[in-house]
Amino acid sequence: MASLLIFSLAAAAVLITNANELTWREWMVAALCIGQGLLYFFCITRGGWPISRRKLALYFIGGVGMWGVACWLDPFPWWLGFTYFGQMFGLLPLQAVMPGTAIVTFLIALITSDWNLRQIPLGAAIGFTFQWLAGIALYLFIYNIIRTSGERAKLIVQLEAAQKELELARQRDTELAALQERERLARDLHDSLGHALVALSVQLEAIQRLYKVDPEKASAQVDELKNLTRASMDDLRRSLAGLRAPGLGERHLREALQALSVNMGQRAHLEIKCHVAEQADQLSPAQAETLWRVAQEALANIERHAAARTVQLQLDIESSAALLSIQDDGLGLLPDAEKQPGHYGLRGMRERVEGLGGTLTLTGNGNGSRVDVKLPIL
Repeated sequence: MASLLIFSLAAAAVLITNANELTWREWMVAALCIGQGLLYFFCITRGGWPISRRKLALYFIGGVGMWGVACWLDPFPWWLGFTYFGQMFGLLPLQAVMPGTAIVTFLIALITSDWNLRQIPLGAAIGFTFQWLAGIALYLFIYNIIRTSGERAKLIVQLEAAQKELELARQRDTELAALQERERLARDLHDSLGHALVALSVQLEAIQRLYKVDPEKASAQVDELKNLTRASMDDLRRSLAGLRAPGLGERHLREALQALSVNMGQRAHLEIKCHVAEQADQLSPAQAETLWRVAQEALANIERHAAARTVQLQLDIESSAALLSIQDDGLGLLPDAEKQPGHYGLRGMRERVEGLGGTLTLTGNGNGSRVDVKLPIL
């Protein structure tokens, strides 16, 4: 609106100033001013944003040309050159601003000297030059601010998108950890309680037939069934205890492992030395939950079976892997401890670790046992 108003006022000012002696020149100058306004309207206002280079070239070449012809007929609208000077800063790309504004500045100086370069005073030439340089400096300053602001806006959009993707990844990790836990529990119940129930069913049928032939032997079989039932109940309690064991929740892994070591040491009268790297809190939820569960199970095994006095728990974070080691000075593990009946906790530890692409190593002798976990960090 301001630009259209400027061109309209220029046309009106030419006619009003020369109202007493209007000639074809004044009418032509007014028409050229109106023509510049119409060119601006159709090329800039109606073109949408961003404006194509073809329309920009048409507007500035045609507009400056009409302005030059108008000033040749009557130098009165010479000041319209400052309008083009400002519009070039706002509409043209950086590589076109400097030559375009230089041409407009030169034409202003030429028109005000009555189209004679020799009549331009030295002071006026210096003044126009400094005016152009100051305009360029201001433009570059504003251009740099706008460009920096635009780059920051893009970075903010990228960060917001990355944050949303990270949140979705955390949710997927949590869901995956819950699904893996369900699968592990199902395998434990199938391997322990399921097999025990099958054995109970078969032996009950055998006892039912045996009572008619040998009651004493059948009674002995009942005693064996009692022992099998108690063992099955112990396995069931163990699975339920593992299911009810609190996970990390909102706690940080480093803090949770240190608290676990302190509580376990006080309860079992163990000297537990715990060292956890600060970078452990940057692990994904699934990785942190796996390491936490492995540490829980390993310390629980040490408390129940190892008869140890000291325990060393260490979690180191390397560039490509998280390394957890838990070592005690107890009785040690049997060579085939994982294959022994009832050792579902050891198998569950391995399933958790291997489910995330890691490795679990169990070593033991008469001087103690050691659990080593290596989880890859992607």
